[in-house]
Amino acid sequence: MTKNILVIDDDVLVLRSVRNLLERQGFKVLAASSGDEAKNLILSNDINLIISDIRMPGQDGIALIGEIKQLIQQREMMEIPFVFITGYASEDAPIEAIKLGAKDYLLKPFDLDELLAAVRKNI
Repeated sequence: MTKNILVIDDDVLVLRSVRNLLERQGFKVLAASSGDEAKNLILSNDINLIISDIRMPGQDGIALIGEIKQLIQQREMMEIPFVFITGYASEDAPIEAIKLGAKDYLLKPFDLDELLAAVRKNI
């Protein structure tokens, strides 16, 4: 059965490169460039893993994942593991990510093998 991964990032190049990498590995990838788009995709698809940027305009990834976790609880959906990717996080971001239950935290530019290992470990 194909696993579905939601990638959330405002950088189109990151979305495209992560999507291409994961699709070559046999995953189905849904991409969102905003929090609202991500929440809509979660409600209309069976998502097995979320990969989210932290620093995005409008709403950071930490706040977005917090909202997604509440949405999942309210809808009594299965919990979705998540991995953060970031290039500009604050010193507090890793702590907040751990508090939220992040499965992994990768700094950009990340090694593609490192990303694949995090995906395989958490999906």
